Amino acid sequence: MANIKHPNFILAIVAIILGLVSIGFRSNRDNSVGDILSIAAAVLAIVSWIWSIFEVQTTNTLQGSQRKFWRIAVIAIPFAGGIIYHLMHSKRNTIVD
Repeated sequence: MANIKHPNFILAIVAIILGLVSIGFRSNRDNSVGDILSIAAAVLAIVSWIWSIFEVQTTNTLQGSQRKFWRIAVIAIPFAGGIIYHLMHSKRNTIVD
């Protein structure tokens, strides 16, 4: 089972939803609200990304090669890498094989 109740995963989903809502506001020519929501979504996405990097670094359930793989994946794919990392994690904090 994916770790979808993790606060960082929820933060990433909120950032995605805010980004989509901001696109809707911008398409309806309400640019000021759309701009504010876009900035909020970007800030939440950056916080989620940095949080994911720290989680990969500090977890003790990953072995050396797994930690290197996830570090590269989370850094190379900034926002989606963290989401994928949390989707691949199980409740016991081990990576699904």
